[in-house]
Formats: sequence, structure tokens, C-alpha cells
Amino acid sequence: MPRTINPAIRHDIPGRLRLRVSGIGRNGHGPAQVSELENMRGMLCVRVNATCAAIVLRYDPDVLPRRDLLERLARLFPSRAGNGGRVRRESCAEGACGCAEGRDVARQGRRFIGLSAVAGAVFVRTSLFGATVAQTLFSPLGLVMAAFSLPLARRGLRQLRRGRPGLDAFLAGGVLASLAGGQAVTALEILWINSGAELLSTWIAERSRRHISQILELTSHHTFVLADGVEVEREVSALVPGDVVVLHTGEKISVDGPVIHGQALVNEAPITGRQDFVHKTEGDSVFAGTFVRQGVIRVRAERVGDDTYLARVMHKVQDALETRAPIEGVADTLASRLVRLGFLFTAGTLVITGSVWRAYTVLLVMACPCATVLAASSAVSAAMNAAARNQILIKGGRYLEEVGKCKTVFFDKTGTLTTSEPRLADAVTVKGMDEAGLLELAASAEAHNHHPLAQAVMAEAARRGIVHAPHDQCDYHMGMGMRAVFGDDEVLVGNAKLAKLYETSGRSLEGRARQMRKQGLTVLYVFRNRRVMGLLGFEGRVRPEAEAVIAGLRGLGVERIVLITGDEDATARRLARRLGLEAYHASVMPEEKADIVAQASARRGPVLMVGDGINDALAMTRADVGVAFGTGGSEVAVEAADIALVEEDLAGLVAVHAQGTKAVRVAHENFWIATGSNIVGVVLGGLGILTPVTAGLVHILHSLGVLANSSRLLRLPQAPAIVPDGGTE
Repeated sequence: MPRTINPAIRHDIPGRLRLRVSGIGRNGHGPAQVSELENMRGMLCVRVNATCAAIVLRYDPDVLPRRDLLERLARLFPSRAGNGGRVRRESCAEGACGCAEGRDVARQGRRFIGLSAVAGAVFVRTSLFGATVAQTLFSPLGLVMAAFSLPLARRGLRQLRRGRPGLDAFLAGGVLASLAGGQAVTALEILWINSGAELLSTWIAERSRRHISQILELTSHHTFVLADGVEVEREVSALVPGDVVVLHTGEKISVDGPVIHGQALVNEAPITGRQDFVHKTEGDSVFAGTFVRQGVIRVRAERVGDDTYLARVMHKVQDALETRAPIEGVADTLASRLVRLGFLFTAGTLVITGSVWRAYTVLLVMACPCATVLAASSAVSAAMNAAARNQILIKGGRYLEEVGKCKTVFFDKTGTLTTSEPRLADAVTVKGMDEAGLLELAASAEAHNHHPLAQAVMAEAARRGIVHAPHDQCDYHMGMGMRAVFGDDEVLVGNAKLAKLYETSGRSLEGRARQMRKQGLTVLYVFRNRRVMGLLGFEGRVRPEAEAVIAGLRGLGVERIVLITGDEDATARRLARRLGLEAYHASVMPEEKADIVAQASARRGPVLMVGDGINDALAMTRADVGVAFGTGGSEVAVEAADIALVEEDLAGLVAVHAQGTKAVRVAHENFWIATGSNIVGVVLGGLGILTPVTAGLVHILHSLGVLANSSRLLRLPQAPAIVPDGGTE
């Protein structure tokens, strides 16, 4: 009876659970439990990492509720700690969950170097010194190859025990056949190629994770915590839920939680992609990775470390590297079929020619379908690595494949096709005041304010050549606006809250203000001596690259581009006409967005949805591929999206669409390279032209050919040209 092994929860988000299980995968412990997990109804994926003593489970919460899963885990992995049959939670230090990747690269690197050293020694001995090398099983070379083949043989044996013979079983069979036939050099060639392929795949995945980690840099290393009324510096990794974190101007927020004291302007660009600062006060929530730009707040930590939103995104993207593209499954199926055909060809060669050596050569050619397996995986890995280096996160190979098939694209408006940088779109003045005078008053009051709306006022005044007067004094009211004094005049510029604070009102223009808000404009009131002088309405600019991106998508075969927004019909129609879109849907709620996208997918085939906010998240889940724009858009948007464009540049959408199409094309080319060379090898082996040793060279040459072809994907396709100025819609 295997010894009990103790589980602990390392990371837990809906649909995904990471457990630390001491002893799993070692000395035969755990295979029965793992097999039972794999057979659970609602279980999507079970991944065991013995190096990290971890199991990662992906499951469908609708079919397998989390509570039921934990109960079954407690029964499968009884704890020795006497915790009542419960699975305990264990905190995970930053970066700990990725420990296996770096170790795997180092371990596989040592294995590849060792095999390369043996191959080099054989080459020097035979080619430079003209000496022969004994190749029997019990020769020095044979024994060394037998030792190197043990990990492969163990994996193959596990596949056979489960009744699912896979590539490892076939490769192990080829190595053992070579050793048994006295062809240790051929066994060396098979192991060297297989080791190199594993190293390359792991290295590319590890590089992608490293790029993702840099993109999603979570928090600073230190912060201040309130302890007995005193601010104490503490390591972020030492924070626990319930701590009260004190955050000052310029500091990076390191926890998720509500503000319990104070107020501040927070830059939420790492979460929402929006550049304007958000006013946070008591009761509002803040997220790790955002910045305090002005003010001091105290935040009660609800989620820390591995539980924060950005950490959850990190884990989702890391898991995405293991989400296989459908074309990778085709590669595995093709490789398995080639191996089975190889045994038939081997038997046929033996029957027709009567030559054991010719049959053996055919066996060695077909028993190592490394290039076939590499055909899709190397293409997908290279394409995803190039995307990650260009700040594009793809949550799995299948989304890379699917995005190139999308012929219909839906775009959200605000924050996606339009920027969050405000620009004056409308102005309303009272009798006796013109726009220039209104802007002069506003610019004079906003001269020392760094809020994005204030900067937009200053930019518009400068564009019109308006010189504002210096003020004598000014008061800034966070989240409301500015008050400035010029001699005997008092000027207020801000929102309705500021007017209420100073006991004045813009009621005479309230009807126009409501109309401007319906058009999606942000409204600033301008008062002089407590009398309203006018309104300034601001909107986001159409992104400079929007027209080029739409043209680029059409050039890639996209047939229908649709605007879908909650804005008013007139606003949506104006933007759709400006950009030449085929259709638009206006004044739609999030549920309606999702229904429209789902219906389009059912009628027209694969659909891509691009958005940046919470109201886009549901539509992204209904689309075949969801793309979050900006540094992940809102929290919910990134959780729902399959691809995230980290930088605020829509050109990345064209690049990833082209990359997906190219990756599929390169994978198919690789299939032809691998399969074609195998067929040629079988024919030459059957004719007696190839020897068992030269059959190994076929493996090397066609694997190198596949890798060389896939390397073309290490650079992202050229982004479309950007027009000088997108203007406003």
C-alpha cells in the first residue's frame, strides 16, 4: 500500500486548482490517484509536475463543483497532519509556482549537453582517429545509451500501463530495438534528437513565461503597513489578508482591497488600460499593480500575493502555454499512425526483400517521428514566443490557430476604437460669452492641474493660440475640479459636485449637459463669480491606427467588421460611417452584446470580439476568440479574453491575426517536410541504399528542417502603417 501523501492548495481560482502534494510522481506514489482524477466527470485536465511536487487541475465548475472536488481530493489524498480530512491552503511565495519551468530547462539542458558530449566523442573517435566503436548493448556506448534511455522508457511504460501508448512508448521502443540490434549509435541519434526537441520546446515556453512575468510585474517589494497606529515597512511577500496598507503619492499598490480611509487619484492603466486617473475614496476598491498618483489612502488587504487579480492572470497565461492547439493534436495522431504504419512497412520489407537489415533500417526511420511531432508544436511555440516578446499574450495554442479563421470581427467603441485621451468635442456658452473666452477662463484655472481633462483644456487653448491669465491663488478639490481667483473674480472649473460644494448651480444649462452626456461626452462646468458661463464636452479621439488596422484586417480576409457599443445611435452611426464599417449595434447592454456575438458566430462561423471593459467580458466569452485591449482591459475582461494586447496599439490585432494564419500554414508545411522525408527514408531503406546508421541521419535532417522552417515565426508580421491623425469621430 503506497504511503499517504499530504495535499495543500497553492493556488485556487474558478476552474483551476494547483495542489502541492509531497511525494507525488516519485517512487510510484500517486499514479492511482492521478488516474482517478483524470476519470472524474467534469475534469478537463490533470497535470503532474514531480519536480515541483505539484498537481494542476482544470475542471468545469458547472459539472464538478469546487466543494465536491475538495471532498474527493481529501479522500484521495488523506492527510497525515490530522486536519480532519480537509485539503489545507498553503501560501505560495512569488514566483514559486513557476519553479519547475526553470528547473526543467536546466535538467533538459544537462541531458542534451551530456548526449552531445557522447556524440562528439564518438565522432572524434571514428572520423578523426579512424577507430571503431563497439555498439552492442553491453559495450560502454550501449550501457551509456541504456542509462540515458531510462527516463524515456519509464514514460513509455506508464503510457502502456494506462493502455494509451503514445510517442514516448514508440521512441523508447525504437531505442531499445537499436540497442538490441547492436546499433548504439542509432540509439544515440534518436535520443539526441528527442532531447534537443524537448529542450527547445521547454526553453521557448520558459522564455514566454519570462516575458509574461515582465509584462505582468505584480508589485513593488516593500510597502507600509499600519501597526498600532504606526506605519511600519514590510515585505510585500509577508502581507496577509486583513493588513491595513498605507499608500502615498507615487507608490505602487500591492494588494487588492477596499479603501478604508483617505482619498487619492489612482492610475488604473495596468488594469483598465485607461490613462485618466480615477478618484478613489472610502469604500472604493483598488487592485495590485495600479499606482497612487496623488493623495494618501489606507487599504484593507483582501487578496495578497498569489491571490491578487494580476497574479491570477499570470497563472492563467502560464496555463495557456499548455493549452494545445487542435493542429498539435493532429500532429500527435499523425505521428502515432506513422509509427503503426512503420511496423507494417517493416514487416512488408522483411517479407518482400528477406533482408533483416533493410527491414531494421525501415523500422528505425519510422520509429522516431520526432519531426512530425515537432511540426505543429514548434510552429505554435515560436509564434507564441514572438507574440509575448511584442507584448501580446495568447492564452493557448488553439486560440492562435482559431484567430486566423475569424472572418467576422466585433469592436467595442470607447477605449478600443477611441482613445481614453480626452479632446474637446463641444462647447456651450451663455449669452455674452464666446468659446475663446470660455476656454481662457478654464485654462487660467487649470494651469497647475495635471488631471487629463485639465491637460486637454490647456492643449485646446494652446492650439487656438489663447493666452491664459495667471491666477492669484487656486484650490484643488480631488475628484471635483479647481477653484482659482483672479483679482476680484472667482472661477470654478469642474463637475456638478464642485458646483454643489460652492453652493452654486448650472441649472440653466442642465438640459444641454444631459444631452452631451448622452452623446458620451464628459462635461466640465465653468463658473465665474458663482454664475455658470458655459460647458465644455470632451470625448476620446479615434485611435490614429484604427483606419489602417481595419484595412489590414480586410487585407487578411476578414469579411465583416462590426461596431458594438452602449453609446447612443447617433454616436455609433457617426463612427461606423467614418471608419467604413459594415454594420453597428448601438445602445446595447452587456447581455445583448453577448447575444449578438453568439448569433453571429452561429450564422457566419468563427467570430472575434475586441474590447477593454467589464461590459465586454460576457461578449468575449461568447466569441470564438476574445481579445482584451490595453494592459488587459478591466479585470473581468482579461479573465474572459483569450488574447490580451498589453500595449494600447490596435496594430497588434492585425499582427496576431496574421501570425495565427502563418502559424497554421507553417505547421502544414512542416507536416509535408516530416512525412515526405519519412516516406523517402522508407523507400531508400527498402532498396538497401540507407543503412541503420544513416537512417538516424534522416531523423536529424528532417527535424532540423522543421525547426528551421518554424523559426520564421520568431518575428511577428509587420504592423500596418499608421495614419498621421485619427481625428475625432
